Amino acid sequence: MSSSQDRVGRVVNHKDYYLRGGDLNVLIGNHHYRIHSFFFYRESLVWRQMLDASPDGGDHGTTDSPSPFTLDDVKSEDFERFLWVIYNPQYSLYDAPVETWLSILNLAHRWSFWNIKDLAIRELEKLNIEPIDKIVAYHEYKINKTLLIPAYIAMCKREKSLSLAEGTKLGMETVLRLADARERARQQAAESGIRSPTFDDFEDALMEDMIREVFGIAPRPTSPGRHSRNSSGAFNSFGGTANQNGFGFTPQKANGETTPGFNGLNAFNSSTNKPVDPLHVSTDATAPPPTNGSTTKTDGKKPQAPPKDEKPSPEANGAPPQQAAPGATDNKGGAGGKANGTGK
Repeated sequence: MSSSQDRVGRVVNHKDYYLRGGDLNVLIGNHHYRIHSFFFYRESLVWRQMLDASPDGGDHGTTDSPSPFTLDDVKSEDFERFLWVIYNPQYSLYDAPVETWLSILNLAHRWSFWNIKDLAIRELEKLNIEPIDKIVAYHEYKINKTLLIPAYIAMCKREKSLSLAEGTKLGMETVLRLADARERARQQAAESGIRSPTFDDFEDALMEDMIREVFGIAPRPTSPGRHSRNSSGAFNSFGGTANQNGFGFTPQKANGETTPGFNGLNAFNSSTNKPVDPLHVSTDATAPPPTNGSTTKTDGKKPQAPPKDEKPSPEANGAPPQQAAPGATDNKGGAGGKANGTGK
């Protein structure tokens, strides 16, 4: 520590981050920081290992240790910006330029502060960054390349070619991939019949597909096709809506109700969305009478069907009069017709 002081001059406590109650001492240049180890121990595996290590047999860098942590490879200005994220007095309001966030991103990536790194990326996405600077930074800090697709497209559609300095910043691999994407775009335009294509003629959607292929980015998720699950979770391979019976057909309707399903399976009533029992006798006044020999229970006896063109007798076995429904007088399938062998 004495050698560091002799090299940089007199050590001074930092005006903003020599905090009351701090238990972690950090020395950068001639600035002495006293901050809280809690945040560093909780958020960073790198700092957790540093704090757990005890090279001098004590709590190195803490209030119980005579010597602070000395960070020779960190600028004091960058460390101030990083601490601003932790001790921001405005509570989640982070208004800073691109340079500040890139500085914060650098230390967050280096020290494995993943939450702060995510915050820096979110804030950078809100700002206008030159495509080349954004590509260089996101490559360096291993950020998802999907976020770079707009920057890649901008570089491909730029009329001006890359300069030597720009190519040096981007690196050989990125320069070659961008050149490949530009050449593919020109070739596709020529095949489509455009004699003198400009990059303004290329649609961003097509350029994005080329960029994803050239840079090895996963393709865009496609919209659900015909072979998809419906809202009920039943899979209908024919593109229609599967019914409860698991088949892709639509049951026929008769008199407003859905007929039984295939092979005797119950179908559904379209108005109530409830299963229809093929043996159920409707009590509605407008419902057709039971067919195929089914009877209505009246004191344990079968009522006789009224003769054709005559009104039913209300006094049969003391049963209350019944209202005939449309089609009840047809003796081909009536409840008591002679065709069924139940009439006198």
